Amino acid sequence: MSVPAARLRELMWGVCASALLACTMRAHAADVEPRALLERAEAIQRLGHRNQALEHLEEARIRAEHGADPELAAAIHGALGKAYLLRGRTEEARALLTRALDEARQRRSRGLEAAVLNDLGNLAVTEGKLENAAAHYGQSIAISRMIDARGQTAMTAANLAHLRLEQSDIEGALSALGDLERETARIRSSNEKVAPLLSAGELLGRVYESTRRRPALERSFLVQQEALGIAQQAGDLRGVSLARGGIARLYLIDGRPGEALQLAELAIAAAQTADAADLQYRWHWLTARALLAQGRTEDALAAYRRAALRFQTVRVDLIQELNASRTSYRDAVGPLFVELADLLLKRARTLAEPQSTLNEAREVIEQFRSVELEDYFKDECVAQLQARRKAIESVAADTAVLYPIFLPDRTEVLLSISGQIRQITVPVTAIALTDEIHAFRQMLEKRTTNQFMPHAQRLYDWLFRPLEPELAGRGITTIVLIPDGALRNIPMAALHDGKRFLVDRYAFGVAPGLSLLEPRALSGKESRILLSGLSESVQQFPALPAVLGELAAIERTSTQSRTLRNAEFSASGFEKELRSLPYSVVHIASHGQFDSDPKKSFLLTYDGRITMDDLEQYLKATRFREDPVELLTLSACRTAAGDDRAALGLAGIAIKAGARSALATLWFVSDQASSDLISQFYVHLRTREMSKVAALQAAQKQMLADPRYRHPSYWAPFLLIGNWL
Repeated sequence: MSVPAARLRELMWGVCASALLACTMRAHAADVEPRALLERAEAIQRLGHRNQALEHLEEARIRAEHGADPELAAAIHGALGKAYLLRGRTEEARALLTRALDEARQRRSRGLEAAVLNDLGNLAVTEGKLENAAAHYGQSIAISRMIDARGQTAMTAANLAHLRLEQSDIEGALSALGDLERETARIRSSNEKVAPLLSAGELLGRVYESTRRRPALERSFLVQQEALGIAQQAGDLRGVSLARGGIARLYLIDGRPGEALQLAELAIAAAQTADAADLQYRWHWLTARALLAQGRTEDALAAYRRAALRFQTVRVDLIQELNASRTSYRDAVGPLFVELADLLLKRARTLAEPQSTLNEAREVIEQFRSVELEDYFKDECVAQLQARRKAIESVAADTAVLYPIFLPDRTEVLLSISGQIRQITVPVTAIALTDEIHAFRQMLEKRTTNQFMPHAQRLYDWLFRPLEPELAGRGITTIVLIPDGALRNIPMAALHDGKRFLVDRYAFGVAPGLSLLEPRALSGKESRILLSGLSESVQQFPALPAVLGELAAIERTSTQSRTLRNAEFSASGFEKELRSLPYSVVHIASHGQFDSDPKKSFLLTYDGRITMDDLEQYLKATRFREDPVELLTLSACRTAAGDDRAALGLAGIAIKAGARSALATLWFVSDQASSDLISQFYVHLRTREMSKVAALQAAQKQMLADPRYRHPSYWAPFLLIGNWL
């Protein structure tokens, strides 16, 4: 449980703000008010209240830009750029930091120049430009040394050490840590030493975890104890909490859980007094691990529950912080929920009546997955469905919900039928299962071979064979998968029992979570359909000639359709049409992709691209009409094999777009095959009054029976996401 990169940078905020303020000493009396706002923002920021600090800085910027001192304005531009960076608003941060750097150089304000170069280095880290970041840090350190700005030098050295650790450059990290400790020793004010000492202690602890070099651990103890003493003397409760928690963590990784527990409890007390909820969840989590190491399972479970509860109070701020530092939410916070669920699942195995415990374990993972979606889309509302919620299991007796949970030492599969949960333990680790899934996906796209088959059968043996007696005995025809991790990247319909594919027996739906917009079938009256597609080659993407046939086939199933072909399918034309009539089905036949970065996910139009945010905005106007969008079909999309984060975007597309359900593809299917399957899907859906998921299964089975399309690469990648009825 290491401190995220952005948190290390936050430890140094006070040093940075002081450096910026030092650049404004010549401000005129008329500029006192904006400088007071800057000082207030510094104090608020140090308490962890970033939104309030940002508000003060934005107000200071407005007032300073109308004031008489350009140096004060430049300092505020730099501070505001840093604040935007900590909020994950990189474009605004870049503009302000670049402006502040130009202003600092024009006025030969070397202290401000050094501070801004450090923040530009942090920005480069968030963009993955690590060598650019190192260059910015190097320039900042050189200038800081030239003007003897010890605090600034220490801060930038800490960031450089962190970067080298990310690059697994241990010697480079130790060199930067040496600079950090030397500069910290030279800082005159003892109070200003707390932040760099805490940074040094955290980084030394990480060096020990990577190398098991005992001197690094011993040095980490010493510097954090020094930080604790200074913070106590200064009455800095947040610093006291950080130091105690840091030392407690060292005790735990050194195999001393008793001492870790004592200090973690003291760290919690200091965090409570300082009203630092962001620290409370971390130290409750640390307490849980220490208790578990002592074998105190029930006490550990209570501590885990407290940590998860405290996390919810800081969830939004923490996600923004992780985004700003390019730290994966799944890696940084996910283990808290996985560890809690793991403990609950182990406990459930010992109980005669395990249903409530299994429900709690599943709900814990639900919280994790909801926030994971929120983190991916950078939207705190996306994980909250916008209408009435209804539990999936309560919909139909012939529907089973499959809820796999990846754990370090095993995989747990929760099978829910009519509200009753059965727990199946599979002795396959998360790593082994993920590797097998990635291999299956990679081979599945090779249309000329059957190399996918061993993987398809192995995954069936692990995930489905133990369930078959229950599924058969209960007459299950539909399975709704709540996928975890790499499972988002494969079609379960293509698993094979040695005789046939699972699509022969089950209709498969995918849901991001256990609750949906009110599940209901398409209205009995004829749906109004908006069809859009590109058959021509545009923007260097290949032509899709079969799209015209696809659109024509769908048109024949409805008398209430409107079609935008090629040049008509522009972003503005598409938006205008959506706003003009309450369409309940929206079909887009065009190139599209889901990327690890949701900002790079798009649907191609004739004149540009529609992002996921654009699509959400276009469909918002329809969401509360009498006939909301029931089905969004994306007919030529792809996610990269092995890119589980990109697949997360595909899994959440129905929620993001505000549609009840979405039909989309995991990979690009041949133009004609896609057209044939989609056309048959609509025929089954409209003329035979099937559910959406049953219509998809029927279309897939029809493709499977066609000698041209027997290979699953043609029919398997189509997923029905969201409301499957």
